[in-house]
Amino acid sequence: MRPWVSSIVGATLLLAAPLAGQQPLSLAEALATAATQSPMARDAHWEREAREADALGASAAFLPQVNVDLGALRTDDPVAVFGTKLRQGRFAEADFAIDALNFPSAVTDVSTTLSVEQPLFQPMALTGRGAARAGARAGRLSEERTGQVVAFEVIRAYFGARLAADRVRVLDESLEAARQTLAQVEKFRREGVVTVVDEQLARSRVSELEAARAASGAAVVAAADLLLHLIGSEPGAVVELTDSLVLTDRFPADSGERADLRALRAALEGQEARVLRARSQWLPSVGAFGNLAWHDEDFGVATGPRHWTAGLIVRWSPFRGLSDVGVLRRAEAEREAARSRLEAAERRARAEVRAATAERDAARAGFAAAESALAQASQAVRAAGSRYAEGVAVITELLAIRAAESSQRLARLQALYQARVADAALVLALGGTPR
Repeated sequence: MRPWVSSIVGATLLLAAPLAGQQPLSLAEALATAATQSPMARDAHWEREAREADALGASAAFLPQVNVDLGALRTDDPVAVFGTKLRQGRFAEADFAIDALNFPSAVTDVSTTLSVEQPLFQPMALTGRGAARAGARAGRLSEERTGQVVAFEVIRAYFGARLAADRVRVLDESLEAARQTLAQVEKFRREGVVTVVDEQLARSRVSELEAARAASGAAVVAAADLLLHLIGSEPGAVVELTDSLVLTDRFPADSGERADLRALRAALEGQEARVLRARSQWLPSVGAFGNLAWHDEDFGVATGPRHWTAGLIVRWSPFRGLSDVGVLRRAEAEREAARSRLEAAERRARAEVRAATAERDAARAGFAAAESALAQASQAVRAAGSRYAEGVAVITELLAIRAAESSQRLARLQALYQARVADAALVLALGGTPR
């Protein structure tokens, strides 16, 4: 074997027959791993988490806000001293003296305040919550669609790696047959039956197959690393693919509207909510508040006299210097952009289904034709071998027929791969999860 060929042979063992230390990997295992470890799946997961966090935070539209404040101060400001002594419950008659009022001694105030703010009607916050919840729903649907795309990419990569390994196997068999032919030609030449030209042609065919075998060995490495990347593993890991490249008649029916279209529809609902939020700027907001406060001259928590305050506040801003108009117009423009994206995506989805259906039918027909062509090529090889052994056929005829048979075997593998991937592509186009 040539040195530049043998240097790649070891790499093809990555996906060949089982070896010690190899990790078996079925398609189902690859799909399950990629669902959580694929870079695309992880990005979609954290994006969904972020959107759900936004929706959770929007609950402030109707939930109370509770605060606890601890403070301490020392002052001789007349107004502050007067109020502090009142709060601490130690204001005395002597404190009414003019000098005591104008030039009081410094006092210390340690305060503890428990306050509650309860939104009663916050139109902007309420409509903003609707937008956040729609965004969270869009995030979940986007994650679902990403999972379907990841499944398709894993299937394509898994069987792409399987195809690369099978190509190596076919080329190994073709190379072995070519070497046997070369040995036969060399024997005939020594016997004077054929010429040196016949030997050179046979040797050229061996070299051609060795080059193709080397290229296929490199393709095995690239295909395996792509699969490992999709399942979140380090490149170079040694795996054994346990699923063969075969077609299946099981084909799921249309699963309903695609998750990516539902995500865009949820995004449009979110934009509608943002328009409502922008319009609610001109509505008043209503809130209630209350607090309990303790004041003492000594350090401590919730010590000293306790006082309470409760109230209601209504806030209305009928004019915001046209910034409110700008916010509304921007929200309306973003809503129309979201609507346009949804309509375009719906048209594109219908086109994808039509294209995927046609490609699947064509791939199935191509595979059937490749199988028929291979059967005919195999018969031609057997006939040509017998004719050459009997001295009826020339070496060029035998080599051409064997080259055609080898090409047909590779073409059948490629057609089988394309048909299997076309099945998965149609499932994806219909909105399902390829398996």
